[in-house]
Amino acid sequence: DEEGDGGVSELEYIKFMLVAMHKVDGALIDELCKQFKELDQTGDGNITKQDLKIMVTKKMKKVSHKLKLHRYKNRLLKRSSSVIDGVVDQMVLSRSTSDAQE
Repeated sequence: DEEGDGGVSELEYIKFMLVAMHKVDGALIDELCKQFKELDQTGDGNITKQDLKIMVTKKMKKVSHKLKLHRYKNRLLKRSSSVIDGVVDQMVLSRSTSDAQE
């Protein structure tokens, strides 16, 4: 009785029997249940077009966020590269000046 309601549903019975008869690994059933819950975005026990639209929207937001982070990282790298180039140029110039004075 997975739901704690005092009874065994058809699905609970089938899952139990498949595992008991060694037809299916319990971990596989757990993984499939996890996947179903992830797909059932509205939590109504069914996978509908609305669930899929919600999933796609969430994925697109994640991709958009990752793209923004990537662009930001590239800007920072370009800025830091310019700063490093400037420091290196100053070091080379200082070294050249001190070598010429010797």
